[in-house]
Amino acid sequence: MRIPPYFPRLGALALACALALPAQAAERAWSYSYNALGLIERADGPRTDVQDVTLYAYDSRGNLTQVTNALGQVTRLGDYDERGKPGSITDANGVTSSLAYTGVDGWLASVSTAGSTTRFDYDAVGQITRVTRGDGSWLSYEYDDARRLVAIGNNLGERLEYDVDTKGNRTAQRIKDASGSLVRQQQWAYDELGRLLRAVGAGGQTRSFAYDLNDNPVGETNPRQFAHSQAFDALDRLVGQSDPLGGKTQLAYDAQDNLTEVKDPRGVTTRYEYDGLGNLTRLVSPDSGTTTFEHDAAGNVIRRTDARGTVTEYRYDALNRLIERHSPSDPSLDVQYRYDLTADGNQGIGRLGSIEGARDSLVYRYDERGNLVEQVRSIRLDQQTLLDRVTYRYDAANQLLEIGYPSDLAIGYPRNAGGQVASVTLAVGDKAPSTLVGQIAYLPFGPLQRLTWGNGIALSREYDQDYQLLRQKVGPWQSDYQHDANGNIQQHRHSLWGTLDYQYDPLDRLTEERGVQGGRSYAYDAVGNRTQRSDNPASGGTASSQDYQYAPDSNRLTAIGAQAVTSDAAGNLTQDRAARKLAYDAQGRLQSVSRDGQQVAEYRYNALGQRIVKLTPESITTYLYGPDGQLLGEAEHDGSGRKLRAQYYLWLDSLPLATIDADYDAQGKVGNPTLLYLHGDHLDTPRLA
Repeated sequence: MRIPPYFPRLGALALACALALPAQAAERAWSYSYNALGLIERADGPRTDVQDVTLYAYDSRGNLTQVTNALGQVTRLGDYDERGKPGSITDANGVTSSLAYTGVDGWLASVSTAGSTTRFDYDAVGQITRVTRGDGSWLSYEYDDARRLVAIGNNLGERLEYDVDTKGNRTAQRIKDASGSLVRQQQWAYDELGRLLRAVGAGGQTRSFAYDLNDNPVGETNPRQFAHSQAFDALDRLVGQSDPLGGKTQLAYDAQDNLTEVKDPRGVTTRYEYDGLGNLTRLVSPDSGTTTFEHDAAGNVIRRTDARGTVTEYRYDALNRLIERHSPSDPSLDVQYRYDLTADGNQGIGRLGSIEGARDSLVYRYDERGNLVEQVRSIRLDQQTLLDRVTYRYDAANQLLEIGYPSDLAIGYPRNAGGQVASVTLAVGDKAPSTLVGQIAYLPFGPLQRLTWGNGIALSREYDQDYQLLRQKVGPWQSDYQHDANGNIQQHRHSLWGTLDYQYDPLDRLTEERGVQGGRSYAYDAVGNRTQRSDNPASGGTASSQDYQYAPDSNRLTAIGAQAVTSDAAGNLTQDRAARKLAYDAQGRLQSVSRDGQQVAEYRYNALGQRIVKLTPESITTYLYGPDGQLLGEAEHDGSGRKLRAQYYLWLDSLPLATIDADYDAQGKVGNPTLLYLHGDHLDTPRLA
């Protein structure tokens, strides 16, 4: 590293600093200039292809009043009090947040933005004792005489309590419901240096840890009493890992501490190469082949070449935000990213406004508090552009209150006093909302406990004091679960399907499942690739097994039984065991499937990697996703793109609650939609409808 000296200029100090590593002749330079008070006025970034300059302005007292970023977008601070604290902050969208402070001590008392106010209360020494959100819900904080946090409460009467040792380490945690009953607990033990030695669950299951003389964690023994170990070099870098089955992973580094090599327990080695600034320039993987990278002066990847020789190029704006992804071999995959859109009241400055490809786009609109209020997805087929709009509405605490689906469906999420979803409603067109799910309750600071669907079927879940699920009832059906010390499900008893028992190896990989109809066992190699599956019917059936083979110098699957499996240079599967041919686009995504020389399916994706179109000789299916990646709906279209029917999925967080099936007439109007309730297992996977 070389740091040029300070030098005076026009009464200000300017500092230029650069990183130079002669081995690769790489350099990345920033320059800074200051005013007479020593406050930074100008910061010039390392890029030379754009003006990546940030400007700062101050008032006569030295208070920061304005920040102008490299795109000329301005954030303003004003209304300073005598303590030098701002009373207002106006963002680049022109939205002002008002800040108020306590009179004597000057602690932040509230922040108000676009009708939403968050308030803060303190004790006599300045510790926060309560945070009240815009919807009136609050969290309280309690401290001991040593000013250590010992309890958190909420306005529902629930509490999270801590025991603390003399060094400030938390030695116990208890969660209590509104009646004061203990519902969850955990304990921790430390050595004289304050290092964690044991973590003990509510059932006594213990995870222990060991350290070397430099405090590196060199050993961990899980509650099933299987030990993992780690080794570190003289520079405290992780260089080895050993698992309970004797599998060893080795790691190596260069002089700048960049990871250069990983050898897995099968001896398969992946290598990494870097330039003098630590940018990854070459990745050599036996599984995905060789990938090379080029970077700009700020370290952004501007060119990527995969093992197939397929090139992807990237461009960035002056704020180093990705603005274009270009595929020279297939421009139909090009994507433009647009930011700072402000039309039609969109408060979009500083936010992603649209993602536009040759055949699809996503457009986003935001409110004054930065919440996403509208998402418009368009898909361009040969003869028509298909539009689907999803809208969102929020409460004063920025919590979701409603999702507006296509076909004039509205899903409401009324909330309780603690801000939790208390029920889910469904409104179709201008009809009054009906209750889709009601009587929703949660464990304190924890998971879903119960609810009742609109068809009268109730869900209830019972947990132990580790919040592990013990029992789930869905109407008349009941599931009971037993866990081992590591939390793996050992037994699942279902009132409808009988009992299933599970066994695991020392690496917690499923090795056997057995039920009334027989069993199935699995075997793995040292890195977790499945090498065998065996089926053993209980009676009257024929036992069978299937072997899986992998390349000796990689982890690529080469055969399933006697059927060969082939891959391309990047490791994509090109032919499966059903003799189907698989083709991929320039981004490595499955593009088409063919059988006997005939294409049976084509797939298209958006820039987020989500499948948005499936084309078959019989139909066209499009897919709609929410901002969290959840599938909101799928629709079937005829050859001209006219929507024939659609199915929409209604959610409570990760739990799918119901589907709505709708048919469309020739004018695109919705017929009578059909509601189907979904009832899931412990993983929220639908099992009954």
